Amino acid sequence: MKGLVLLAAVVVMGGWGFAQAAAAGGGGAAAAGEGAAANVGGSGEVIAAGGAAAGGTAGPSVFQHFVTRAGDRLMDGDKQWRAIGANMPGLVVPYDFTLRLPERMGLAAPWEQEDGLKTCVQMNLRVIRTWNLPMRGPDEPEQPWHYVLAPGRFNEEAFKTIDVLLALANRHGVRVILALSADAGGYLGGVQTYAAWRKKTKAQFWTDPECKEDYKATLRYVVNRRNTVTGRAYKDDKAILCWEFGNELRSGPDAWQSEMAAYLKGLDPNHLIMDAYDARVPAEQDPNIDINNRHYYGGDWLKNLKSDLARSKGKRPFMVGEFGLSSDVPMVARFLEAVNAGGAAGALIWSMYFHNQSGGFYWHQIFTHPSLSSYHWPGFPNGEAHKEAGILAALREGPFKIQGLPVPPVPAPEPPVLLPVGDVPLLAWRGSTGASGYDVERAAGAAGPWARAAGNVCDADTAYRPLFSDTGVRAGDTVYYRVIARNASGASAPSNVVGPVRVKGVCFVDELKDLSLAAEKSDGLTLANDHNALYMEYLYRAKGDAGQWLVYKTTVAMTAFKVVAFFAEKGQDLGLQVSADGKIFSDLKAERTERNPRSSAGDIQGASRWMVEYQGPVPAGHTSFKVLWNGPGELDRVELYYPGAAVQENRRAKTQVAL
Repeated sequence: MKGLVLLAAVVVMGGWGFAQAAAAGGGGAAAAGEGAAANVGGSGEVIAAGGAAAGGTAGPSVFQHFVTRAGDRLMDGDKQWRAIGANMPGLVVPYDFTLRLPERMGLAAPWEQEDGLKTCVQMNLRVIRTWNLPMRGPDEPEQPWHYVLAPGRFNEEAFKTIDVLLALANRHGVRVILALSADAGGYLGGVQTYAAWRKKTKAQFWTDPECKEDYKATLRYVVNRRNTVTGRAYKDDKAILCWEFGNELRSGPDAWQSEMAAYLKGLDPNHLIMDAYDARVPAEQDPNIDINNRHYYGGDWLKNLKSDLARSKGKRPFMVGEFGLSSDVPMVARFLEAVNAGGAAGALIWSMYFHNQSGGFYWHQIFTHPSLSSYHWPGFPNGEAHKEAGILAALREGPFKIQGLPVPPVPAPEPPVLLPVGDVPLLAWRGSTGASGYDVERAAGAAGPWARAAGNVCDADTAYRPLFSDTGVRAGDTVYYRVIARNASGASAPSNVVGPVRVKGVCFVDELKDLSLAAEKSDGLTLANDHNALYMEYLYRAKGDAGQWLVYKTTVAMTAFKVVAFFAEKGQDLGLQVSADGKIFSDLKAERTERNPRSSAGDIQGASRWMVEYQGPVPAGHTSFKVLWNGPGELDRVELYYPGAAVQENRRAKTQVAL
C-alpha cells in the first residue's frame, strides 16, 4: 500500500479512542468497523451464559481431595502437597485500590480471571492468594466492588466474581487462598471498617462483642454461599486451599484468631486455616490453625526461612504467604531453591497481574518503590528495572524443581482476540497468555491476501490505551485486520478478522518511550518511567523544564491533536504551536481538562500529579507541531491526526516513518 515506509519502526500505541474499544470489546461479538467478520471471544465454556450452572449442578473439577494437614505437611490424598504460587489480588478486587480512579474500579471479568489462571498453569504455579474482601464504610456510597455492604449485608453480584474464579480454579487445577479482610492494607475496607459501623476504634474491634459477631456473620455467609456457576457451596469446594482471616492481622491478639478459628472449623471442617498474623511463627500452636505463615520483604530471606522452618518443624506446615519487592534474581532463585530443599509447603510472590480484556495488561506500580511493579507474564523489556523476566523465569523453574520435573518450554500462544476497530484505526486486542509480541496484518478483503502492518508489537508497552495505530492507510481505504501472537516457541493461529474498516483518517502517536519520533528537540530533555502510579499508571514520559521543546514534522497537513502532560503543581501548562514552514510558529488554541488523582498508600502518600489533557483542531496547512515547556513538566503522549499516509520527517534518525 502506498505510503508504507518503514512502518515496522512505528509501533505507536494508545489513544483517546480506547474507551470506545473497551466498551465494545466487553460485550462479546460487537460491531467491528461495519463487518460481520468481527468475532470477539469471551471466556471458556466453564462460564454459563447467565453465570449460573444449569440446574445448579456442580461444575467440573480436576481435584479429587481437599488439602489436609498431617503434622507439618500438607497432603493431597496420600501425597504431600507443595506449591509455588502468586498473589493475584486483582482476581477478586479492583486492581486500582490506591489511586481509585473511577473508570478503573471494576471487578475482573471472567476472561481476565481465566487469563490469570492460564498464566499460573504455564508457570506451574498451583496456588494463588486473593487478598481481602472490600467492605463499605458507614459513610460511603455503595459500589459494585463492595462485597460487604454493611455488617450482615452482602453484595450478591460482587460475590459472583469469586464464584467464577472458583469455577475456573477447579477447571485449571489451581488452589485458592481466600483472605477475608485486612489489617494492614485495608485500602478497600478492613477490620477498621467493621469497627466504624459500631462506632468503635480499630483497637476495639478485636474485643467488642458486636464487632466479633459482625465478622462471624461474614464467615457464615462466605462458607455457606452456594456458587452460582458450579452449584457447589464454598465449604464443599476443593479448589479452596485454606481460609485466611485477613491480610497481615498484626494488631490483634491471639485470642481473637483462636475464637474465630474454632468458630470457622465448626462451620467448615473441610478446609484448613492459615495463620493471618504474618510477622511471627507462634511458639504455641492453636489447634484450629493449620498453616504457619510469614511475609518476607527486606531482610535476609534465607536466614528467616531457615529459622521459621525450624520453629514449625513437627508442628505445622510453613508457607511464605508473600515475598517480593526484590530485583535480585540470583537471590530469588536461591530462596526458591531453599523453599524446595527445606520442605516448606509453598511460597507466593507479590504480586502478579494479567491481561485486560480491553487490551494490554492491568498495572499496579508499588508505591513504596520508584520502579517496582506487578509482574506480567512472560516478562517484558519495560520491566527491566525490577528484572521482571529473570524473576519470572526463576519463579517458573521453582515449582518444577519442587515436583522433580524438567522445565518445559513455554507453549506457543493461543490466538488473540482482536477488538472492534473504528474509522481511525487504533487497534487493541485481548492478549494471549505467554505471548511476547504480536504481528498485525492488514488486507483489502476478509479472505486476504494478508500483509504485515507491524511486527512484534508488545502489548506491555502501553497501559490502558490502544496497542497499535495503523498509519499505513489513508482516508477512503477499506481494510480488514487480524493479529498473530508469538513467542520463542512459535506463532499462534490468526485472530478473528475485523472489518470492513472504512478509514476516515489516521493518528500518529508518540508514547515517549524514547525521543526518536520527534523531528527536532532541544537539549536537556530526559526520559522517565518511575513512580508510574503518580501518573495514572501510564508508562513513559519526556521530562523537561522552562525553555525546552520538541517538534514533530509531516509532509501532510494535520487536522487535529491531543496531548497529555503531568505537572507537580496545579495551573501549570505546556505551550503548543504549529507552523506551515517549520520556521515561523504560532500558538495553538486547545481545549484543556485536568484532574488530580491522589495516592492513598505508600511512602509518597499525599504526593500527586496534575494530569492535563489538551485537544483541538489544527488550522489548515500546518505540517509542524511544537511542544514547549514553560516550567517543570512531563509530556506523556502526543496524538496528531491526518487524512492518512503521511510521511513524518525524522532528521536525527535520517529515516522516513509512515504515519
